[in-house]
Amino acid sequence: MLLVFFALAFTAGIAISALIPLPALAWAWWLVLPIGLLLIWWRDPILVRAHFVLLFFILGATRYAFARPTFDENSLATWNDRGARALIGDVIDPPEVRDYTTQVRLAVTRVREGDAWRAVSGLALVNAPREGDVRYGDRLQVYGEPATPPEFEDWSYKEYLARQNIHSLVRVYGGVKILERDQGNPFFAALYAFRDRAHAAILTIFPEPAAALLAGILLGVESGIPRDLRDAFSATNTAHIVAISGFNIAIIAGILTKFAQRVFPRGATLVVIGGLAVYTLLVGASASVVRAAVMGSLGVLALQVRRPNDALNALAVSAILMTAWNPFTLYDMGFQLSFLATLGLILYVTPLTNAFEKFFARFFPSDRAKQIVGALGDSLIVTIAAQITTTPLIVFAFHRVSFVGLIANLLVLPAQPAVMILGGIAMFVALVIQPIGQVLAWLALPFLEWTILIVQAFANLPNASIEVGRFDIILLFISYAILFGITLVDGRAVRARVGLRPVFALGIALIAGVWAWNLALTAPDGKTHLTFFDASGAATFIRTPRGAKILVDGGASPSATLAALGQRLPFWDRALDLVVLTNPDEDHLAGLIAALERYDIAQIVAVKMPAKPNDAQKKWSALIAQKRVPVLSAHAGLQIAFERDIRFEIAHARADASGAIAQVRAGNVAFLFADSASASDQIALDDITATVLIAPHKLAPEFFDAVNPQFAILFVGRGARDQPAADLLAMLARATILRTDERGTIEFVVDAQTVAVRTAR
Repeated sequence: MLLVFFALAFTAGIAISALIPLPALAWAWWLVLPIGLLLIWWRDPILVRAHFVLLFFILGATRYAFARPTFDENSLATWNDRGARALIGDVIDPPEVRDYTTQVRLAVTRVREGDAWRAVSGLALVNAPREGDVRYGDRLQVYGEPATPPEFEDWSYKEYLARQNIHSLVRVYGGVKILERDQGNPFFAALYAFRDRAHAAILTIFPEPAAALLAGILLGVESGIPRDLRDAFSATNTAHIVAISGFNIAIIAGILTKFAQRVFPRGATLVVIGGLAVYTLLVGASASVVRAAVMGSLGVLALQVRRPNDALNALAVSAILMTAWNPFTLYDMGFQLSFLATLGLILYVTPLTNAFEKFFARFFPSDRAKQIVGALGDSLIVTIAAQITTTPLIVFAFHRVSFVGLIANLLVLPAQPAVMILGGIAMFVALVIQPIGQVLAWLALPFLEWTILIVQAFANLPNASIEVGRFDIILLFISYAILFGITLVDGRAVRARVGLRPVFALGIALIAGVWAWNLALTAPDGKTHLTFFDASGAATFIRTPRGAKILVDGGASPSATLAALGQRLPFWDRALDLVVLTNPDEDHLAGLIAALERYDIAQIVAVKMPAKPNDAQKKWSALIAQKRVPVLSAHAGLQIAFERDIRFEIAHARADASGAIAQVRAGNVAFLFADSASASDQIALDDITATVLIAPHKLAPEFFDAVNPQFAILFVGRGARDQPAADLLAMLARATILRTDERGTIEFVVDAQTVAVRTAR
């Protein structure tokens, strides 16, 4: 327990030093006090312990004071908010590709001042164009304005980035120029290259959104997870499944231990600890991962020296080591939640297990009661224990309470070992022999689909989580004071014991059930389905009665488009019969680039690229050439018939082939894709009618009168600039208006007699 007091003193010193900004040397001088007192009262064990506690307090305060950033004329931060300029620096982490930008951590070494370059130092978070080939270790030249990160009413982005030693944001104006390659550490370059290959293997053998989820669970690459799915994990208190932490590390440690004991029996401990260290670096070394890896390594060492691994002491040591390395970790929300969740397991799993055994012993024999509790232990009891200690912080930080978290965790946690083990095996095999990896992926996929199905189903329940308003920090401290006070009074902490109890028969049933569910949802049903994706831009998927697959535009959000496609196709199906691009702008093109990378496409109908294409348009053209996909020019009058009464055509195309209006006919129902139609386009189509108009945000009254639709679809992003004008909504009011920002994904189901409309919201 003494280590626990040392950890409390060290972190308290950090907190006090943050509140009282004394110079580092001022805190360091105070070290004389406990050291001198130790020399005087070194024979009194109680005073010696008290002086060591004081020593750790001053060490924590001193460490924070030394870590506090200072800026001078050579610091990048001094150039913040002083206008755009050229910067040169090295990429120090793998770039994070998001829906609209690529985030690059750049160690800036020079800035341009007038006609000269000036040496500086500092980290910047650069928002570069999404399409590009930036890698770890590249030396870049970018043109943009260094800016101070913003601070919001209830959250400080500035402080969040400062904890990562980043004090400047740079939005790039124009492209990124790669000056040199391979300027980084060769070990990290090889490690990140492997992660990229592993990520690519996952994306190849798994459909979306399962691929993005598995990449987050195994590799810590969460950028591909669609926003709606991420929100569902948050609403159901299951986000810890995606965030790599103790659960994942425990499984990795177990696998490494089994392997090392067989292959390297004498050096097994070093192999396991080394493997955990490499995995921690591979997935990004976030605070929660480092905490879990340190505790896992201490547990392995304890087994090696045949000493009991006191979980509280291991947690205390990990806290000291992590905050000593980076004092700002103490204020990292991931570290706080991970630390408190682990503390909850240590304190409450055994008491909860005993309580549940006593409860079930009232109704069943003692052995049966223990079996029931054992089955619940890995999901329900562990979840309750973790939520006891994390709920006050979650309410304080996010102002929400989930009412479905317990049951959702009970249903999805048992599937996670299979997700990691089977998914990991499939990934590694696919790196060597992709077809075999693909077959193995089919075994892991049901567990991923089950996880997604349960999380989304519970997130969609009414009042799954509710806003609780402001939760003051005083209430937070009072809550934990009461909680730990009751814990100390009730009994001392006990060790956590988490066991994995795979149930083979249940796993087989789950695989078969999810496969059957997937087949039922994705098989052709003799009707025409037109699905308008909520992808921050225009994106429509068409499925004909006999199963032909057409994608018209791809939206601005590749993750949303890929996830929506993955949910509407069988898990083995990676083919599209036709892809159509009606506008070369990124809100139509970005998702199509992702689809072209991930799917085999039989035919493309596309407008012409501009004379000076941007990075996304260049990548689109390069991928088409690389994959040798046949391309037809989107010229007026082009028609493609799929089945009886199902026809695609280009109703109008601009003279320079830079834009087109498409029409899809399913029997007597016509869909007119005019979302990017200009005023001249609309004038040219004054004699066309349609049942459903995919409307532009600037609509001519004459064009609307001519089309005379029953339904009007509006692709609307969530930004203020994306909102439709009031006069447009007033004009469309004669039809039934369906907006993707309000209804989510919108689906039309057409058969011979009826038109049915389904919406996600």
